[in-house]
Amino acid sequence: MRTRTLTVASFFSIAMAATLLAALYTTQVRRPEPAQAATESPAAPAAPHAAVVPLGLETFRDIARAVNPGVVNINTSKTVKRPSFHDFFGDDMVERFFGPDRGAAPEGREQRQTQRSLGSGFVIDKDGYILTNRHVIEGAEKVQVTFPGGRRYDAKVVGRDARTDVGLLKIDAGEPLTALPLGDSDHTEVGEWVMAVGDPFDLPGGGNSVTVGVVSYVGRDLPLGAVRGTSVQMIQTDAAINPGNSGGPLINTRGEVVGINTLIVTGGSQANAGVGFSVPINVAKEILPQLREKGKVVRGWMGVSIQALSDDLARTYGLAEARGAYVSQVTPGSPAEKAGVQPEDVILSADGRAIQDNSDLSRYISSKSPGTSVRIELLRGKERKVVPVTLGVFQDETAENAEERGGRASLGMTLRDLNASVAERLELPRGLRGVLVTEVEPGEAAEDAGLVPKDVIVSVNGQAVDGVDAFDRAIEAAKPSGGARLRVFNQQAASGFRVVVLRLK
Repeated sequence: MRTRTLTVASFFSIAMAATLLAALYTTQVRRPEPAQAATESPAAPAAPHAAVVPLGLETFRDIARAVNPGVVNINTSKTVKRPSFHDFFGDDMVERFFGPDRGAAPEGREQRQTQRSLGSGFVIDKDGYILTNRHVIEGAEKVQVTFPGGRRYDAKVVGRDARTDVGLLKIDAGEPLTALPLGDSDHTEVGEWVMAVGDPFDLPGGGNSVTVGVVSYVGRDLPLGAVRGTSVQMIQTDAAINPGNSGGPLINTRGEVVGINTLIVTGGSQANAGVGFSVPINVAKEILPQLREKGKVVRGWMGVSIQALSDDLARTYGLAEARGAYVSQVTPGSPAEKAGVQPEDVILSADGRAIQDNSDLSRYISSKSPGTSVRIELLRGKERKVVPVTLGVFQDETAENAEERGGRASLGMTLRDLNASVAERLELPRGLRGVLVTEVEPGEAAEDAGLVPKDVIVSVNGQAVDGVDAFDRAIEAAKPSGGARLRVFNQQAASGFRVVVLRLK
């Protein structure tokens, strides 16, 4: 009996001591302050990195309370053509089964339907600017944002950037908004606790969900798909990210946004596999001024094709380490050629900053404005030299801006002239001439023919076409026959070339 009493007493003594220690510990935790409407530009330099905040029992609860009012659901809609009976079966079969004038759309009216998509975003200042992913708002004709509690506003698309998948919206709320503070993603570390906030799956009742995990990896070099040959060093996390979370914030334990939740890897299933990726917030902060002022990002361009140095390649240059960017090709007439850069040069540094690999050089050059002079240190054979390169304009080859750079719509596709710089960025064969397909509209003649974006049309009915004007003339000549034979280069085709028939109205 005495032994049992001592045991119970010891248990309660230990429990009391643990409670006191826990109370002392949590009083030392600096809880995140409520997010206030920002009074200065979010693109301003971040404050010096603070020490990692220790976690307490209420840390994530307080973060959720602080940031939730500033995280929104984004609902977009656009009108697309809907296939009809005639599209699937043809006029003859429809008339055979339904009779003349049956199954057809009313005269002068196309059969169309509204396509909707969902995502998330977050307020970054008191003026109503909202950050999200570009793919959430791409092609939208109408955008609405809904705050927790049900307040809904029409939003204007201010800017988009294909390379980083960042989008910027603007609303006129007419009332104070909760703006989320933007942190410094350069100091995010593996193992650091983070929270993902967003509105996945459009669940009943609406409202944001929060998930918690750690930073699994920093600097995962991933292409986001919209601009070939470019990538972003993403933050990987096991905080659950699901469809509908895209565009929402990734929050650190100080209540600061360190990333924009962008994509997931599911291993082939629909379930979250604990592998999600966020665009670092510093990437977004860097381009915010241009998105606000221009609606797009204009980047510097050297005009070189580059690759990373292998250990074996580095040794042939007498280098002790495989650091630098190997120049495999220089675009004729480019800033690099004018500066004297040559194939087989190795770029070691830019403006005194050591270059680690080809991706490092690409990111540095693209961070500079056109017209900027960059001092490039080269290794040519065994000789080192420094040359100044005045950067040109990098043209992101995407459907969204093809038209403004000379592309135009024809037969349900957007076309543009193929020049040397575009061919280089798309890694097309040197000397290829033709017309580049940048966009294909669903249900139109181009899609029916099997054309896809990044196809290059090199001839029409055996006649070579070296630009959009030549293509249009060849198509006009082919109209009496009702169709045109197109020879097309496609990198995925076994032989590189294929032939398709384009029906002409």
